[in-house]
Amino acid sequence: MSNFNTIWPVASFVLGAALTQFNSYLTERRQRVRDAETRQYESSRSFLEGKRNFEIEVLSDLHRCLTALSNAADALSSWYRGGEADRDLEVAHELCLRIQAETAEAWRLNGLLFDSELSRSVGDSMGLELFPNGPKVIPEESSLGGFGDSVWDAHAKVAEKLKKLYEMA
Repeated sequence: MSNFNTIWPVASFVLGAALTQFNSYLTERRQRVRDAETRQYESSRSFLEGKRNFEIEVLSDLHRCLTALSNAADALSSWYRGGEADRDLEVAHELCLRIQAETAEAWRLNGLLFDSELSRSVGDSMGLELFPNGPKVIPEESSLGGFGDSVWDAHAKVAEKLKKLYEMA
């Protein structure tokens, strides 16, 4: 019995220390797992937020570009509606250059869209050939109406997508 009384305090001390170390190990392990999950969540959230911000920026630029394109097409239509004496060819060529520049920019921005359905829809809307006789020839008045309508349709679709993205915020 006396042997038990001498061994028991030492054994309980060693057993207590071992259990405390094991508990600390388990606590640290759980904390590392929680930290890794938090980092992964934050990284994922940051990536998605960056992607959303990029998409909003591209859509905003495309929206502005389609607005300018529609305005230039409307101005060229108004140029046609003006009297023969009021038609300045320099104004028409300047409008044509603006339409070509905005169309090129819209195509560039359209290529950056994540939403492939929207990209295809915008591409189809801008797919009308406005300058079939070359970039220096002023397009026919009849082609401007269809072009302006299709650009406005694309404009409306881009605006709708922008609204959805802002509602998600």
